[in-house]
Amino acid sequence: MKKTVLSALLLLSQACLGDIGLAVNSYEDTTRARTLETTVMYPTSAVSPEKQFAQNAAFYGFTAIENAVVTGHQLPVYILVHGTSGNWRNLSWLASQLAERGALVVSANHPNYTSGQATPDSVIRMWDQPLDVSFLIDNILSGPYGPYADPKNITVIGYSLGGYSALALAGARFDIAGYRQYCDGHQDVSCQYFANALIGLTDGDRSKISEDYRDTRVTHAIALAPGYVPAVQPDSLRALSARTLIIGAELDERIPPALQLKPYLEPAFDNIRYQEIAGAYHFSFMQICKPEAEAILAEEGAAFVCQERSDIDREWFHTQLQQLIEEFDTL
Repeated sequence: MKKTVLSALLLLSQACLGDIGLAVNSYEDTTRARTLETTVMYPTSAVSPEKQFAQNAAFYGFTAIENAVVTGHQLPVYILVHGTSGNWRNLSWLASQLAERGALVVSANHPNYTSGQATPDSVIRMWDQPLDVSFLIDNILSGPYGPYADPKNITVIGYSLGGYSALALAGARFDIAGYRQYCDGHQDVSCQYFANALIGLTDGDRSKISEDYRDTRVTHAIALAPGYVPAVQPDSLRALSARTLIIGAELDERIPPALQLKPYLEPAFDNIRYQEIAGAYHFSFMQICKPEAEAILAEEGAAFVCQERSDIDREWFHTQLQQLIEEFDTL
């Protein structure tokens, strides 16, 4: 029987000690004048003091051994992609767990889309993010991590804007006119955010958005509350080159599944697996918040990041999300 991603991870987790190595790398794409500050996590058998990473006053992090030697070979590769105004820390809880199980996990801050840089005008010009991911794959496979990676087992997991990138890398194509048409009839949070930016797009921008960003090296694409789905070209969903899972959050106000996901995905449900987690909110996908987080984030007008829309516990939600990803890997 063909070995699945999950079974490979389980075998590797049995072979290593469960410790995580972490290294920060800077990859410079001179052709596009973009520098990607990238965190790489991986299994290690090194014995060294652990440090806390991705932790601050508001969010819990994880422990890892800095710059440890990689353990293992043919490691499944996961590339995690953040959303609007996000950063590599947002999905670090998932990244650390994948690395603990034996995966090579790559997560970058994407210029013009990351914390402190993102604006509606920069985010609506979304094409650089999937190109960044392809550039990272080039560097991971050809660089020092290459001997440890399985080039035939590459998964992209993207959240929100990153979810769009996961779909684009699988072969989905987008026409921003579809998104504008959607926003003409709806005024949800995402439409309000992009209202002026949609008007400001040039013909060149619209053409760039509509290009094909497929990367056939990506074998699995997992899109968490993906953005821009109303702009998807339906025929492209029937010709994806990667096995694709889309996960929505029932109470998501920014990307409401009943409005922005299911109506546009249902014709391709025989080619895409769609799951929805009841009671979940757009920011349920992010790190677990500390008890004092809401008060701290309220000072920045961002308390909503830690406020759920139901009585679900974020840690419970993360467990449900992991199970959906594992079940997808075993199909």
